[in-house]
Amino acid sequence: MAGGNGFVCRTIYDFESPRDLSGLYYKCHVWFALDERHFTSGEKGLRLEMYPPAAYPGLSLKDLKGPWRKVVQVRLDIFNPEARDIQMTVRIDDRDDNPPYEDRVNERVLIHPGWNNLALDLRRLVTSGTKRLLTPEKICAFMIFLGHPKRPVTIFVDNIRLCKEN
Repeated sequence: MAGGNGFVCRTIYDFESPRDLSGLYYKCHVWFALDERHFTSGEKGLRLEMYPPAAYPGLSLKDLKGPWRKVVQVRLDIFNPEARDIQMTVRIDDRDDNPPYEDRVNERVLIHPGWNNLALDLRRLVTSGTKRLLTPEKICAFMIFLGHPKRPVTIFVDNIRLCKEN
């Protein structure tokens, strides 16, 4: 599937069926549902509701080992129904031992009102403390979350894809 700008992208989550929900980690204070109103691919997207008092509620993907060979970008579409920006964090681990904050990528992103098309260039991401370049072919965890929300927040996610250069 073409991804534009010289990239070929493969969708890994499009949230078209309940089977896609089985690839997500479930935690307290987070609610997932398929949604037929907000999507960019197919006929459905993911409704993601995050509630206090959870410290870091959000979306965590399972079974990510393997498909990252030659991947240079992760792209995903996020709809923010609010009238204000939402600050979130993208966490990417390239070590499977739950690395400390200093040795994983923690990229802050602003989700503006309406549709946002995030494109994370894996060749430029560095870990938070050690400033080590991410090793894309070793990625084993991908999360997007809020930090200590003070109120419930809902976003819609669709079309998570891995992109290689043409």
